[in-house]
Amino acid sequence: MLSVVVRDKQGANCTGTVRIKVLKVYNPPLDLLLVSQNVSIFENQGPEDIVATVRANLTIPDVLYTFVKDYPHFKIGREDGVIRTAYNLDLEAERALAQSVLLVRAYSVAVERSATATVTVNVLDVNEFPPFCSPSVFVLEVSETIEVGSSLGSLTCVDIDVSNQSVSLTLVGNRLSLLKFRLKDGQLQVNNTLNYDSAEMATNNFQYEATILATDTGTPPLTSQVRVLVSVTPVNEHDPVFQTLFFSVPEGTRPGTAVGTVVARDTDWPFDNIHYSITTGDTMFTIDPEGGDLYLGGELDFEEQQVYVVGVQAEDYEQDMDRNNRKRRTVDITIQVENVNDNAPVCDPISYESTIFSTFSNKLPILSLSCADADSDRLTATITNGAAVDRFLMTGLSLVSKNVFSYVVDGVYDRTRFEVTISVSDGRHHTEAVAYIYVVPWTTTVPTTSTTTTITTAKPPQVVTVMSDYWDPEPWFVAVVTVTGVLLLLVTSLLIWAILSR
Repeated sequence: MLSVVVRDKQGANCTGTVRIKVLKVYNPPLDLLLVSQNVSIFENQGPEDIVATVRANLTIPDVLYTFVKDYPHFKIGREDGVIRTAYNLDLEAERALAQSVLLVRAYSVAVERSATATVTVNVLDVNEFPPFCSPSVFVLEVSETIEVGSSLGSLTCVDIDVSNQSVSLTLVGNRLSLLKFRLKDGQLQVNNTLNYDSAEMATNNFQYEATILATDTGTPPLTSQVRVLVSVTPVNEHDPVFQTLFFSVPEGTRPGTAVGTVVARDTDWPFDNIHYSITTGDTMFTIDPEGGDLYLGGELDFEEQQVYVVGVQAEDYEQDMDRNNRKRRTVDITIQVENVNDNAPVCDPISYESTIFSTFSNKLPILSLSCADADSDRLTATITNGAAVDRFLMTGLSLVSKNVFSYVVDGVYDRTRFEVTISVSDGRHHTEAVAYIYVVPWTTTVPTTSTTTTITTAKPPQVVTVMSDYWDPEPWFVAVVTVTGVLLLLVTSLLIWAILSR
């Protein structure tokens, strides 16, 4: 009931009563389609990314939506109830964003009704960062004799992504560094003997290269690379090893001629970096310190000395970081002097005289030459003057008659004095000797004897040495000619066989 007073300007009034009866009317409640929601979104989707939508029953007019309290990471549409991100959500920057519980109130002023919904927002991690490794590169310098198992350093890798913090390490080597290194508990270790002494290492600047792959467990997985550059320094490990210990050289070789090359090998890089020197032995020889060529320094004579022994030292250099660390080896080199037929036969004496009876048997030697050769060559003797050739012959170095001498009482048919010129040869050189044979005619059958007398003249004998050139081919030439002849004979035989078979 309401009492109402009505007044005019003059102050007159009247009073009345108004009765208001309130009738009961049905007011429906404000219902939400989803009272509770559990949603998941990915991080780093940017601002205004739709998270969820809260909806009220459409029978209620003019429904508005708002958060029960302030949630700075999210915002909601007042009229549509759409929840969006207020800015880019980054779990790595704000770990608390992993889960948020949002209370949303829906209300209607017209019917004075409201309801509250709960929205649980889970922010999922996105694998956006590859692992970060320290150090980011291995640059090392080690000796080639470093022990297997030695540590080259430790590697630490982490992933700042919230859910991908497990990192696996894999060592990948190239063909040169394969199996040379290993990873054990985050340590880079030497797995096999390192090598400096190879041409392949030289072309790679004596450096091993490998890569360590650090991979996280995200989807998809992300990988970081850590380069491994290990430079190897040299160590002089090996002694020089000689390959040649014997040479032969013909006597008569001119001084200054190279008689051979001394070869020593060294497996330290640079290979065969060797300096040669003569330490002991005859001064007959000198050696090239760099190339190892052995040179003759004087005249050789087989008849005086057949063998020379020279001590040669091989010393390596520039095969170690310490340039004074050198290795040496000394061996005896044997030089055999080859005998060359350079001496003419010598007969002593060169003149012979013998007196025999005419009945002297033609089977017995009249005299024997006393000749020798300094080169120990086999000697042959030949009668060179015509008349003596018909009457005498040489058996070895012995002079015999071809038949017995013939004489009659009334006259002499055979000569009684013979001058025999004999040429003694060693196959290359010749020496002449002269034999004077006196025959005493004799008719009896009594055996006769002979005497040999050496004629000594006042003048010393003159020895004439005759030099003759001859062709002495190289052994390889003889071998090539022989093989060529055999092949030619074989081809000819096959050709004839093919013709006959047709």
